Amino acid sequence: MTNQIAKIIDNVKNFGATNCHNWLVDQDLKLSRKIVEDINCAKGDYYGIFEEGKVKWIDLFLKLRFKKFKYHNFFYNLSNKLCLKKIADGIFDVETKLARVDCYVSPKSDEPVLDWHFDHAYSGSKNVNQYVHPEDETIKFFFYLSDVSLDNGCLGYIPKSHIIAFVLKKGIYEDKIKYTPYWTLSDFRKTILISDNYAYISKNVDPNILNEFLEKTEPSIFKSGSDLKYNFQPIKAGGATIFNDSGAHKGSKTQITERLVMRFFFKKI
Repeated sequence: MTNQIAKIIDNVKNFGATNCHNWLVDQDLKLSRKIVEDINCAKGDYYGIFEEGKVKWIDLFLKLRFKKFKYHNFFYNLSNKLCLKKIADGIFDVETKLARVDCYVSPKSDEPVLDWHFDHAYSGSKNVNQYVHPEDETIKFFFYLSDVSLDNGCLGYIPKSHIIAFVLKKGIYEDKIKYTPYWTLSDFRKTILISDNYAYISKNVDPNILNEFLEKTEPSIFKSGSDLKYNFQPIKAGGATIFNDSGAHKGSKTQITERLVMRFFFKKI
């Protein structure tokens, strides 16, 4: 277990994401899947969101949501059992906290669950009143409770994109880069290629990392299918993708079956 934790920490630090196969033991997998099937909600639905804090616990009791309280307890105990906080602490090199757990079901579809995008990018808004601190990023543990593959809902990640995104956020936050929308991969490329932006970013990012990103995401190459190379590995139910959500990621099409997932969000304290 110690070697596995060290490997996860190292991979996410350096590349932004990693996969872990067969992480859940059979009993935990069966219980987790049973809970998600029972809740059976879409992403973002209140009934599939579990947050820590006394107010939330009191709220669950006062509103007599005993079943949700029971599920809340299961998820947080599972996080402790899997040493998720220890891993997140190691990735960020600071203490973290489990800010949220959620679960949901993605229906079968010929469209990506969500195309290439960057979290903490204001969802592409043209006008932003307050910029997030560059340290505002999350380590997400994305557990699959159904089998996933390239055409069935696995998550893809562009290696080392979290490093460039951090510098971009820092430049915007410190008013050294003018904000333009960068939520989509296309807009992100456009933003970092603006001459003044590129000058700043190239001074603060290893040129090998920056050049590799630009070469591999060049539209004529990327659209031809090179995105298949980015971590779209088949993962059996019980496995997970662990990633820094500052980087570019995508949820592939769910063409074969619906997708059941649970996610654990860790943020810096």
